[in-house]
Amino acid sequence: MRNLLFPLLIIINTGGFSLCAQEYMVSGKVLDAKLQPVAFATVRLKGQPTGQFTKEDGSYALSLPKGIYELVVTMLGYQAQVVKIVVDKDNVQRHIILTDAVKLLDDVTVSSRFKDHAADYIREVIRRKDAIEAAHGAYSVMLYIKAVQIDSLRQRAKKNKPDKDTVRNTIDPLLKQMAMAELSVKLDYESMNRFKEERLGVAKRGNVGRLFRLTITDGTFNLYDNLMKVPSVAVTPFLSPVSYSGMIAYRFKTLKTEAYGNHRKYTIAVIPGKLSNATISGKIVIDDSLWVIHEAHFTLPKYHLADYDYFEVDQRYGFTDSAWMLQRETFTYYSKRNKGTISGTTTVAYKDYQLRKKFERNYFGTELSAATVEAYRRDSNFWKQARTEPLTSKELEFIKYRDSIYTVTHSKAYLDSVDRALNKVTLGKLLYKGQPLSDHEKGTIVSFPALSMMINPFAVGGLRLMLPVRYNKVDPVTRKTWNIYGDVNYGFLNKDVNGRLQLSHKYNPFTQANYTVSLVRDFASFFEGDAWINQLKRVNYYLDNSINIGWGRELVNGLHLNAKMGISLRRSLAGYKTYSFIDSLSKDVGEGDNKVKNFDPYNAFYSDLSLRYTPFQPYIREPNEKIILNSKWPTAFINWRKGVPGLFNSKVHFDYLEFGFDQTLKLGLAGVSSYTIKTGSFLNAKELSVVDYKYQRRGDPILFMNPSNAFQSLDSTFPVFKRFYEAHYLHEFNGAILNKIPLLKKIGLREVIGGGFLVAPEKNLRYGEAYAGIERVIKVPLLNIGKVKLGIYTVGSLSNQFRHPVQFKVGLTTWDLFNNRWR
Repeated sequence: MRNLLFPLLIIINTGGFSLCAQEYMVSGKVLDAKLQPVAFATVRLKGQPTGQFTKEDGSYALSLPKGIYELVVTMLGYQAQVVKIVVDKDNVQRHIILTDAVKLLDDVTVSSRFKDHAADYIREVIRRKDAIEAAHGAYSVMLYIKAVQIDSLRQRAKKNKPDKDTVRNTIDPLLKQMAMAELSVKLDYESMNRFKEERLGVAKRGNVGRLFRLTITDGTFNLYDNLMKVPSVAVTPFLSPVSYSGMIAYRFKTLKTEAYGNHRKYTIAVIPGKLSNATISGKIVIDDSLWVIHEAHFTLPKYHLADYDYFEVDQRYGFTDSAWMLQRETFTYYSKRNKGTISGTTTVAYKDYQLRKKFERNYFGTELSAATVEAYRRDSNFWKQARTEPLTSKELEFIKYRDSIYTVTHSKAYLDSVDRALNKVTLGKLLYKGQPLSDHEKGTIVSFPALSMMINPFAVGGLRLMLPVRYNKVDPVTRKTWNIYGDVNYGFLNKDVNGRLQLSHKYNPFTQANYTVSLVRDFASFFEGDAWINQLKRVNYYLDNSINIGWGRELVNGLHLNAKMGISLRRSLAGYKTYSFIDSLSKDVGEGDNKVKNFDPYNAFYSDLSLRYTPFQPYIREPNEKIILNSKWPTAFINWRKGVPGLFNSKVHFDYLEFGFDQTLKLGLAGVSSYTIKTGSFLNAKELSVVDYKYQRRGDPILFMNPSNAFQSLDSTFPVFKRFYEAHYLHEFNGAILNKIPLLKKIGLREVIGGGFLVAPEKNLRYGEAYAGIERVIKVPLLNIGKVKLGIYTVGSLSNQFRHPVQFKVGLTTWDLFNNRWR
C-alpha cells in the first residue's frame, strides 16, 4: 500500500504540500524456483540482528535512505541469499528467487517414543515434491464429474401444506428438491496457467447453479503447490501445509501409523497456527519411504467462504505409470438460507492418464473450456461408458424421475397449465408482486407492475401514476434475447404525460452483439452520476425528449466496441407546478428555494463511441454463448463523445475524449487490489450545454460509495473542461492482518484500505484522500440474497483548496455469484 500512496503524496506535493523525501522504498517478492511466493521468509539488512517476515504473498518492503545495502534472505529449506541493493534517487523493486537446500535430511527414524516427528515427515514430502510433480510432467486425463444437490428450502416452506395432486403425493418429496449434473471431460494440463478442458458430455437436471467443480476454471486443490487457488469458493487462496511456508503456519501431529506392504503410512493432523488466516484444517496420509501423499482430508475456514457455510475436501492418490496421481476427489459443502439448507456433493474421478506429454507451444490459449451442442445431447449409452462412479439408488431414482417428467413437463397440456398458474390474477400479485402473462408457445413473458409500484410521490412536479410494462423473450437454443420496456406515467399536479419505449435485441450471444432503440419523454438529470443528496434537488432536472440508437459487440477476443447516437430535444421545467410543503421542507433543511433551472429550449444531436480491450482475455465456450472469466491483465478503455452541430437543428458542438486503465489484482494471501486510472478533456467546446459537461462527483453524506469510481470526501460537485487526472485504489486484506489477533479472528472482521487523487485545473485543485475500514460478512434474514459485507469506514482527505474533517461512513457490498467477487 505504501508503494501506491507514495506517488499520490508526490502529486499532492506539487500543489504546495511539503513532504520529506529522504527515504526510498525497496520492495519486491521472495519466490521459489517455480516462481511461487515464499511466505514468512526473513528479510534483513546484513549486519542487523532483526528484519521482517515476507507476507503471505511473498512480498516485502523496506524504507531506506540513499546508500548501498546487502539484503540477507533466509527461509527453512532454502539456501540463504545475499542480494546487493543500490538506493539512489528512486524506489527499488527487486524480486529474489531462493534455491532449495542441497543437502537432504537423513532418513527419518523415531529415536524416542515421546517425540512426535510429524513435522519431519511433512518436511520430507516438501523436499521431494518437485521431483514428485516432475515425474508426471504435463499430462492428459479423462474426468467423470458427478455433482448432486439437495435443497431443503422449498420443502420446509411447504412442509405443512397438503398437496392436492395425488400423483405428486406418490413421489418422494426429496426428489423434488434435488439437482444433479454429470460431465465427461478431457483435461490437458501443464500448469494452473496453461490448461484446456473439453467437455465431451454434459447432463444437467434441475437447478445446478450452486454446484461446485463443473469446470476446472472453478479452481484446484493441489497440496504440492504453495498456494491453492479456488476462486469460485473463496477470493483468498489457501496456504498449503506441504510447503516451507506451511511449516511455519501450521502445527502437525501424528495421529496413526499403519503398515502398508513393506512401507508404513503416517496419518498427520494439520492444525492451523496463528501466523496466517488462510489455512486449512484436517489430515494428510503419507508414505514413509516414497514420501508422497496417499490421502488428504481437510476443511476450509468458514471465514473465507463467500457463498458456502461449510466446505470439505477428500482426495485419494494412486500410482499410475511411475507417478502418483489424483484418482478421486470428493467435495462436500452446504449453504444455509433462512430456515433451510442447500447441500451438495461433487465427486471427480480421474482415469486414463497420459503422462509426460509434449504440447505445442501455442496449444494452450485463452479458451480454457469448451462444449459443443452434441455434448448436451449424449444418450444413455454414452453415460454408461463414461460413468466411473456408480450412481446411488436415490440418484438413479432422481434421474428416472427427471426423465419421466421431462416428456410431461414439455407437453403442451402441462405448459398450458403452467401458463394458467402464472397468468392467474391474485391479490398478492396485484398489490406487491406484479402480474406476469406467459406464453410458452411463443417463449415470451409480459410483466405488469403491482399497484404499490405504480405510484411515485417524489417525482419532479409532484405525484405521478406509472404503468411500466416489460416484454422478454429468450430463445432456449440460440440464447438470443428480445427485451421491450414501455412506461407511461401521468402527473396529477401538472396534468402531463411522460413515458419511454425501449427495444433491445441480442442477436449473437457469443460475441454479445446487440442493438438498442429507445424513444423517451421523461425527466432527466443534468448529471446522472451525482451524489444522492444532489439527486433530491429539482435544480438538477430537465425534460428530455429523445430518440437513441445503440449497437455493440466484441470485435475480437477481449476487444469490445459500443456505439450510440441520438437526438435530444431538451426543455426546461421552469413552468412546472410544485407542492408548497416540499418547497418549505427544502428551505428548512438548508437547500434554498430548490427551484428547477430555467434555460432556453434547444436540440442536441450527439454520438458516443466506446472501446474496451483486455489482452489475453480467458473465456469458456458454450454451444451458443461465451462466458468471460477474470483476466490477470489490465483493461484499457477509451470513450469519445461528440456533439454534432446543425443536424436536426442541433445547437451543440463539442468533442470529449477520456481514456484510462482499470484492473483487479489477486495478490494471493495478501488480498485483492483494484485500481482505476483515467484522464479526460474537451478537445473542442465551441457549443457546450450544462447537460454535456464532464462533472466530478462530490462525496455522499453517510454512505460509502463504490470506491472504484467515486471520491468519498470531495466537498462539492463541479464541472471540468480542461484535462484532469483521476485515480482510485482499493485493497481488501480479507483478514490477512486482523485474523492474526485471536479475539478479532473469532469475530470475523476484514480490513480494507484505499485512496485516490484528483488534479483539476478548473479549481487549481490538488486533492487526495485515503480511507480505512472494517467489514464483516453477515446474512440478511428473510432476504434470499446470500451473504453481504457491512462496513464502517474512516475517510480523510487533503486539498490545496478546502479543508474537510475526517468522516465516518457505512457501506454494504453483496456477493456476485456469477463472477465470484464482491460487488
